[in-house]
Amino acid sequence: MNRRKILLLIFGAICILSFVVGCGVPLTTPIVTPSLTHIPPTSTVIPIVASTVTNEPTSPARKIFLIYDDDGSWDGTAALLYLLSQPEISIKAVNISYGEAHPKVYIQYMGRMLDSFGIQDIPLGAGQDAPLANGTAFPDYLRRLSDNFWNEPLLNAGKTYPVQNAPELMVSTINQASEPITIFLSGTFTNLAQALRINPGIRDNIAAVYIMAGAVYVPGNITNLIPDSSNKVAEWNIYADPQAAKEVFEAGLKLYLVPLDSTNKVIFHKADILPWHTGDEKANLAANIFDKMFNEYGFKKVEIFDLGAAVIMVKPEVCVFQPLHLDVITDEGITSGQTVVVPNSDPNVQVCLNPNATLIMQALNDSFSGSSEPLDIPSIIPLIGTWTGSVSNNGIEMQISITIEETCQLGQMCGRFDISTVSCSGTLTWVGMEGELYQFQAGEKTAACGEGIDYLLPQTDGTIMYISRGNYSETKGALQKEP
Repeated sequence: MNRRKILLLIFGAICILSFVVGCGVPLTTPIVTPSLTHIPPTSTVIPIVASTVTNEPTSPARKIFLIYDDDGSWDGTAALLYLLSQPEISIKAVNISYGEAHPKVYIQYMGRMLDSFGIQDIPLGAGQDAPLANGTAFPDYLRRLSDNFWNEPLLNAGKTYPVQNAPELMVSTINQASEPITIFLSGTFTNLAQALRINPGIRDNIAAVYIMAGAVYVPGNITNLIPDSSNKVAEWNIYADPQAAKEVFEAGLKLYLVPLDSTNKVIFHKADILPWHTGDEKANLAANIFDKMFNEYGFKKVEIFDLGAAVIMVKPEVCVFQPLHLDVITDEGITSGQTVVVPNSDPNVQVCLNPNATLIMQALNDSFSGSSEPLDIPSIIPLIGTWTGSVSNNGIEMQISITIEETCQLGQMCGRFDISTVSCSGTLTWVGMEGELYQFQAGEKTAACGEGIDYLLPQTDGTIMYISRGNYSETKGALQKEP
């Protein structure tokens, strides 16, 4: 998972010192804005996007008929638990694709899970355990965890369930549906691409496809699982089967993409999951899955990839969708699986780049905790303004300027920083709290910047303390507010 913030590399004549700055139709009509001015698709820059969110959900005109298609991930399973808890959603099929899981193994866990909730009428499908073409398999250790359902016990451990071929199940479900089908796709594109090969006409009865995949203006996440990989631009759901993704992007479907640009901004900590334990059995299972990530696998924080995409599908008003034309690089090499913006071309996908993390977290709290109490969000008022001063790392002094806008919201890009001493600058997104520390993620960074963790802490004397932490030790200094 992508680490946030900025690592400043200073090259001296004698030594190198490092620093940091830090129904068959969608439930509601997604908000779509005109395309941004083109930014080169380097997968290293986050564009500034105006986030005009609507806080009043629009009631759906009718129930949404849904095919769920995941690759057997813990986050995708949590997404299914959320979707099962939504009265507007009618799930017509549950499919597992090639990806994190071995499909024929993991689909049995889905059967047991659904059976434990008294759900026995949703058809199950398993896809082939291979990409269409030049894909890259997930690491074996991760697939072994998936094969054991993350060591989470389920009822009916010895029971097996009938399973169909996933692409064929997708085709028959779409063709037989009385209303257009929406597809939630949170794994590889393999099953959907094969379904379109079997029967291209199904596109006429597909209302929309909501997808968690891709990295548009941010780095990819291949090195999160393969640290020595030379591919810095792809995201796993596409990297595992880029040919399938390319075919889906070119199929003429209504695609709504939630890429890493979006999911990087919705961060959960252990405390955020605690209210879910007060909910029903679906909420408790979701909480248990996340607890394992924190307690057994050592995560301090997690991005909610598939689960965040599920919330955006159900409540698309939490994100402004931007029309883009994306192509997928299918050639083998260091850019395999990259999603590339093609300028001056008709859009083939609507992309969520800047979600409202606060509303997403509230939606999950409402659903899983059974409570509609608003989340207690700290006030950003103490940080509003432009702050300047000197910060120090190992005796090296640097001048820094940080501006936090009045419109700043949790989960939104709301400021800028500039360290003129080392020519490092970029944007700041408020992503959470660690005690009284406001935590920010940097984006749109200049070449002199790298990775790290940035904090701002208001002081009783009216200043704010800037703190950045990383493997280069700590950068710290008090900043004064400009008049």
